[in-house]
Amino acid sequence: MSYWSSIYRFVWLALGALVLIGMGFMFVPLIHQDREYHRRESTLREEIRHDEERIRELRLKQERFQSDPAFVERIAHEMGLAKPDETLFRFVNED
Repeated sequence: MSYWSSIYRFVWLALGALVLIGMGFMFVPLIHQDREYHRRESTLREEIRHDEERIRELRLKQERFQSDPAFVERIAHEMGLAKPDETLFRFVNED
């Protein structure tokens, strides 16, 4: 009787171990998916930070356009615009 008890006990332990291992394998894809979500979240947070920085720069330029005539003139010159009595010279580096 003790022999069959040991076999039953071993079979139940093996079955329990197989169930636990099977459940573990069921969660592996979820773990990978969670890691991918966290990676994607950090990428998106970095993009948001970059976009917010760009928005801040553009707002500063917008304020300067509204309040700094020298800035407006410099940007206009960079775009190739000139006042009617001005001559702009562009120097091209041919290295």
